[in-house]
Amino acid sequence: MTSTQINQENYTAYQPYMLLDFNFSFQNDVLKDDLSITILEVLRRINLSKFIDFLSLDPRSYDPVMMLTVILMAFAENGYASLRRLEKLCRYDVRYRSITNGCVPSYKSFERFINNTLKESIEIIAKEIYLYIQDEKALEEQILYIDGTKFEANANKMTFCWRGWSRCYLPRHWQKCMELLRQINQYFKKHEINIQYSLLKYPNIEYMIQIDETLENWLKEKGYIRKGRGKHEIAKLCDELKKSAVKMWQYAMQEDILGNRNSFSKTDPDATFMHMKYDYYNHTNVFKPGYNVQVGVSNGYIAYSYISGDTNDIRTLQPFTEGYKKLYGNYPKVEVTDAGYGSYENYSYCRSNGIKGILKYSGYEKKKEKITDKNRYQLRHMERDENGTPVCPVGYVFEVERVGVSLKGQYPKTTVYYRNKNCVECPHRSKCTTSKNGRSARIVPALEKMHREIDECLKSEEGKKLMKNRSVQAEGAFADIKQDFEYVRLHRRGESGVKVELELVCIGYNLRKYHNRKIAKNMN
Repeated sequence: MTSTQINQENYTAYQPYMLLDFNFSFQNDVLKDDLSITILEVLRRINLSKFIDFLSLDPRSYDPVMMLTVILMAFAENGYASLRRLEKLCRYDVRYRSITNGCVPSYKSFERFINNTLKESIEIIAKEIYLYIQDEKALEEQILYIDGTKFEANANKMTFCWRGWSRCYLPRHWQKCMELLRQINQYFKKHEINIQYSLLKYPNIEYMIQIDETLENWLKEKGYIRKGRGKHEIAKLCDELKKSAVKMWQYAMQEDILGNRNSFSKTDPDATFMHMKYDYYNHTNVFKPGYNVQVGVSNGYIAYSYISGDTNDIRTLQPFTEGYKKLYGNYPKVEVTDAGYGSYENYSYCRSNGIKGILKYSGYEKKKEKITDKNRYQLRHMERDENGTPVCPVGYVFEVERVGVSLKGQYPKTTVYYRNKNCVECPHRSKCTTSKNGRSARIVPALEKMHREIDECLKSEEGKKLMKNRSVQAEGAFADIKQDFEYVRLHRRGESGVKVELELVCIGYNLRKYHNRKIAKNMN
């Protein structure tokens, strides 16, 4: 065993304090191109009294403008800042210390400010900041580039709950409850007791609770022992009935939480299990709880963000656009998206609301492929005659079998069903179809017309420019947030907590973008 000894004669103790007075002036010592200067400039130009009720605040609390300035500055610099990091910045960073006038708010103070003050007004504050930093020309054009991504929720990955469970087990427990009620009725009939319960076909939890309470009171009146070996037969049946009723109540609660979704996490009930683009479980397609986040970017700034539990982007376009209209008062003039949003419902929605929707559909890239022997028999590559009827590669024209009108969606959809009756003697039948009745086809004429309009738009110079800008702006915003600042997982739970967190991240992105553009403009 070896030990190190310090020679006390030649050893000088380290002084853990500054020997000189340290004076710092925010106006003189902070560089003019610092991000904090830009944030203070933006917040001074915005009337925060419209969104923050200063009169109802606790007089013992910190200044809300100061708290908001510190939070936005931390999010703009770091992409995301935790509550502990906010407290640490106020304690050790001289810029933050100057903004707080020497005070050091604790992480609990920031938590109370975010939950009690920012949650209700964060969306309006984000809107006002966006309107201030946005270019007037971009506001007039109102071109919105939309993209979506999935963020992993702050939830346990093994606490999933699926809709199939409640659909499977709720009827089973109800069937068991009805069987127990039959046994109870048989017991009362056998002993000539004038008690009988009706058997319902539809599960009713309140009915089961009422029966359980009635049986409990009856057992107490008769003085039957419910514990030990001498447990009464009705008491045993009542216990089984209670267990099944509790299970039914649990599955009914799961149905209420699920809503229109197929799954949720027990740790964060608002999160939905979905596939992520990067799966660190060795790419085994394991579901993880998360949120589908949509953003609309205009001129490089995030104008609006929307959080959804839908795993498919197609169903998010309409609520996203309605939320944008509710916030800004009108619909955007142009919406540009990728292939995940093009559908008959979305095309019809944009047309009915006066929106020029450049929504690429899912088969657009496949449609541009070179026709070969392998893909020439696909419906998208078949030619059409003057009536729009498909013609097979051999030259046989399909015949109309029937016409159907679907009223399931928001907009009526007419579908034409075709059948080719010349496939029996066709030498290429094995490559085209396996049906004994001939090749079938299903076409929505209105949708095909919309697809042709999208094709013409995307082939034009304007369409190419818009799609290029969408890749740069919308996907670039997520690249900056997720890749550059490594913000890939949510930290708050619940839809309201996730909403305020993502709004702060988007505001920080806009302020950082505005600052960089201002500095670049001044340098030129």
